[in-house]
Amino acid sequence: MRRINPPKRESLLIDGGEIEPGFKGYIPLPIAGMLGGGETALPLHCVRGASSGPVLAVQACVHGDEPQPVRALHNVLKKIDAEKFRGTLLMIPVANPFAFADFSRQSPDQHEQTNLWGAFPGNPKGTLTQRYAAKIREALIDNADFFAEFHSGGRAGRIQNRVDMDPGVKDPEVKGSAGKKARAMALAFARGGAGLVHGVPLSKASAPGYALSRGIPAISVEIGGAYLPEAEEAPYRRCLEEGLWNLMVHLGMLAGRERHSRLTYFDVSHRAEVNPSAGGYLLSRKTRFADIGGRVRKGQLLGEMLDPYTLEVTEELRSPSDGILFFSRCSGPVEVGNKGFAIATKTKKI
Repeated sequence: MRRINPPKRESLLIDGGEIEPGFKGYIPLPIAGMLGGGETALPLHCVRGASSGPVLAVQACVHGDEPQPVRALHNVLKKIDAEKFRGTLLMIPVANPFAFADFSRQSPDQHEQTNLWGAFPGNPKGTLTQRYAAKIREALIDNADFFAEFHSGGRAGRIQNRVDMDPGVKDPEVKGSAGKKARAMALAFARGGAGLVHGVPLSKASAPGYALSRGIPAISVEIGGAYLPEAEEAPYRRCLEEGLWNLMVHLGMLAGRERHSRLTYFDVSHRAEVNPSAGGYLLSRKTRFADIGGRVRKGQLLGEMLDPYTLEVTEELRSPSDGILFFSRCSGPVEVGNKGFAIATKTKKI
């Protein structure tokens, strides 16, 4: 795959201050004073290489119960030498500090707009969630040549390992430029270990979807889960680290050889879900790293639902078709309406 030619950039302004070439450091972005007397801020980490190149903006923990990317971003950041780096990496490891502190998916403030994922482009005078979105738009998206958002399974026990890209951006100009580059981003990242590429529309109210609507190539990454023991969490973390590293090699920001490998692609119109018909305790049979992206057969037992009160098995969850398992859950409480498992029913190698 041909690498992207890095654009020239004379200056970079973040929150009113200019970032000089060779800079590697931490820049807190103030948001607002809080009732408890402190101030909430977004944690921006910046590496501006000594040589010119693209600006890659990355954010994680849009949902506060998805902390896994934090450790991966820490590991990647400490390996980067600004003197040998080309271009700029802008990174916000915790995009929603309010939700992160509460270990909740959404901000705990009492307003309609509490899900940062759908709050873009934001409002600098709105709710706290909208203010976070506005600052992310201003500091990250408006400065970016490329954008990536990291998610992981939250406290409900979800496990995933894929890269989402929008296969059908409706704006012809975006589809021909940003859409094509976003596809190349998704492939480069997935070749770091995720292996699965999912074609799915990205909402314009999300940060990646908003970036695409502005002509900025963008992807959304879904890797790992919460509460995983170290041995089970480590391979997902490596997928994040090596995916981001391979993406930066692809963009010409790092020296090295870009990984090239065959990937599995599927789109949102060719998927089947297996969801419990009632709440209960899920006994999952698909919790290993190797299970995600693995093949399942029609009728194969994926899990069972246990009534936690009568202690009887009430339901078997079986695959409705042959395919690739791309969404699973750890064993634990599951409420009615929660997703259980998801299978890609039609895939192709790319």
